[in-house]
Amino acid sequence: MKRFLPVIGLSCTLALLAVPGFAQKEQNSQKKAPQTEGEAAAGTFAWGHGLSYVRNHFVKAAEEFPEDKYGYRATEETRTFGEIIMHVARYNHLNAADDLGKQPEDVSEFAFHSKAQAVAKLKQSFQELEEALKHKPGSGNVGDSMIHASEHYGNLAIYYRLNGLVPPASR
Repeated sequence: MKRFLPVIGLSCTLALLAVPGFAQKEQNSQKKAPQTEGEAAAGTFAWGHGLSYVRNHFVKAAEEFPEDKYGYRATEETRTFGEIIMHVARYNHLNAADDLGKQPEDVSEFAFHSKAQAVAKLKQSFQELEEALKHKPGSGNVGDSMIHASEHYGNLAIYYRLNGLVPPASR
């Protein structure tokens, strides 16, 4: 009897765990209706709002960081501040070009030369993402670029702090 009760309890538990799986299978087998224009517009608004938030902080960080510190790197193994800006600009550009079906610029166009060039390329890359979002609402590439830029904003915030400055999002 002592062995019988745990076996019954285990069997009942396993049976109960299987029920939600069948219900999910039923839901997944139903076809999803195509997205309406309103749903697409709402999704574009949400992505666009998130993109503008990321862009505004990232561009502001690039514009406000002192030009003479664009060569600063936290350690020898890390990118310089300017290289991070150009890296994000290149990533944004590649994702936008993919969504727009355009041939991407050569990587040499994204080598760091000056703060002015880096900020201009960065701004251009975010404009390309906005164009891609209009062309392809809810784009996964735009989402990837927002996440990527947000991750690298963390690098920029550390570079700000290591240089005795307060990053834009913290003000």
